[in-house]
Amino acid sequence: MGQSVFFTLVEKLETQLLRLKAQTHDFVELSESAIGLCDIVMDTLRKEVLQNGFESDTDEIYFFKHIKPRVNSKLFFYTEVFDIESSRPEGGKKLQIKFLQDKSKEICNYLNANKAFYQYYKRKRTDFDHIYFIRGNADSRIHKDSIHAHANPKFSTGYDYTLAKIMAYEQLKKYIRNEIRKLKGNEEFVSNLYWTNPNIDALEIVYSLFLAKAINNGKASRIDIARAFEKMFNIKFKDIYGTFKEMRGRSEQITFLKHLIDVLQKRMDDLDE
Repeated sequence: MGQSVFFTLVEKLETQLLRLKAQTHDFVELSESAIGLCDIVMDTLRKEVLQNGFESDTDEIYFFKHIKPRVNSKLFFYTEVFDIESSRPEGGKKLQIKFLQDKSKEICNYLNANKAFYQYYKRKRTDFDHIYFIRGNADSRIHKDSIHAHANPKFSTGYDYTLAKIMAYEQLKKYIRNEIRKLKGNEEFVSNLYWTNPNIDALEIVYSLFLAKAINNGKASRIDIARAFEKMFNIKFKDIYGTFKEMRGRSEQITFLKHLIDVLQKRMDDLDE
């Protein structure tokens, strides 16, 4: 199973989780289902690595830096959400806010305890990848995260577990902030709609609205429209301008807009019959 297959497996999982969010609003059911999906993918990854290993150090680094932590972080996140919501006090708003703020402090304490590695991750450095993400390298930290590498030496490195927790905690911080805003009664708009198509499809719409001057009499920038789209559909655009270049480079440049026209026209035609 090569890098592209690993990547496709993770992308499929993330799509399934987005659809699950859109369909399920009970946190217990959502968390349990999400954890189950993550467990299945993690088990598939584990079996593949144990049976076939890697062809090169580059492949091994890619797996333990970009594949396993993406899955494991989602497992951590939904486990933490389940724990928070199961333990949240039933008292008034002040008690719940204090509870959530304490959870947020725990996250900050963890990130501070791993400050050097956290900065390495945030700055997208690669110079120590051969130490952090190759199995068998000694982890000199006196840190409970290192227990996992010792317990699973054939499926863990010194830092992939820590990276997964950092990624999960970044997402969890946003979740907690949103819950506190709700309790304080001054929350910004929070949508329960989730874009489940590829991001490039959404940007076809964003650019069309911008070029058609359909928002604010044409005074809204493409960034303004993209940010509104992100809030409405819980999506994150990584590189708006780069994606536009990608659209232009395709053999069929506006596939999604044409699809929208086709499905709408078909519905109109069906109603006319």
